[in-house]
Amino acid sequence: MSTFWFDLRHMRLKDFSATVKRAKSIVKIEIEVSDHGSLGFLLEELRAVERAQIAADKKAKEEAAAAKRKKPLALPAPLLGLPYYGEEGK
Repeated sequence: MSTFWFDLRHMRLKDFSATVKRAKSIVKIEIEVSDHGSLGFLLEELRAVERAQIAADKKAKEEAAAAKRKKPLALPAPLLGLPYYGEEGK
């Protein structure tokens, strides 16, 4: 989970809304920024969150692929059902 710090001197919450579709929700937040340094800081924080999400997704995919590779692809072949006729030489 990430936390965002707002510089109240240079940032102002303009608007926010939420949309719900089935099990997922989308929250949109508009922030008005009056200082270029604060804008840069905010964008860097958002980029760090994006990188963390990409890394987590990549790790989950690699773990799933590794688990899939470890599973046997098929059952071993059954033993041949050769009949036994007893000892023929005696």
